[in-house]
Amino acid sequence: TQNIREIYKELIREAIFENVSDEIPYESDVIIEKIEESPTMDKVYAMIVVEKPSQKGIIIGKGGETIKRIGKHARKLLERFSGKKIYLELFVVVKKGWTKNKKELENLGYIM
Repeated sequence: TQNIREIYKELIREAIFENVSDEIPYESDVIIEKIEESPTMDKVYAMIVVEKPSQKGIIIGKGGETIKRIGKHARKLLERFSGKKIYLELFVVVKKGWTKNKKELENLGYIM
């Protein structure tokens, strides 16, 4: 449902803020692509959108360490909220200029 998507998005963003240097989170967003719900576990597929290729590298980190840390932190937040086990899959995508592109901002829900 839409409310769950928004809550999951914000919890994943919180994990990004807490695990990545200051400048990256403000030029990033999270898109919940799909949630598969069951009584005991939710499978959540989310895309982290960044502005520049260098930011993608920072989010992923050396050997994938940063994205693993973000994922682990976010999964704990989602599990605490939902009361269920969470399978979380994160992808990082570069969309150059998305923060200045009206259509992208509309797609991400920043402009109505």
